Amino acid sequence: MIEKLYGYSITDEKTVEKFIDDDNCTVGHVILPMGEELPAHSTDSNVYLFILRGEVVLSLDDEAPKTFGPGSVVNVPYNTLMGIKNPSEKEVMEFFAFKSPNPKYYKVT
Repeated sequence: MIEKLYGYSITDEKTVEKFIDDDNCTVGHVILPMGEELPAHSTDSNVYLFILRGEVVLSLDDEAPKTFGPGSVVNVPYNTLMGIKNPSEKEVMEFFAFKSPNPKYYKVT
């Protein structure tokens, strides 16, 4: 079998999971219920956020927050302070976070 099969959660509950972690990249899956957010943190690789549903309010470094909806793909450079929030009072927000290269290549050994 040449292919690899990966799975991720299908839910409306708060979820933060990494379901791919190989030499090429990592892929995370995040679901945030209404009004939830992720704490601000520095990106550990180049990050590509693929917005699947809901709206994402993205705060980067000292810039004003911006809102992105389904179908948006947002690139956030390595070592950028990033905060993510679901501003909705009615809708769950969901996205995939692709990190390339794998963050382990940025770590000092």
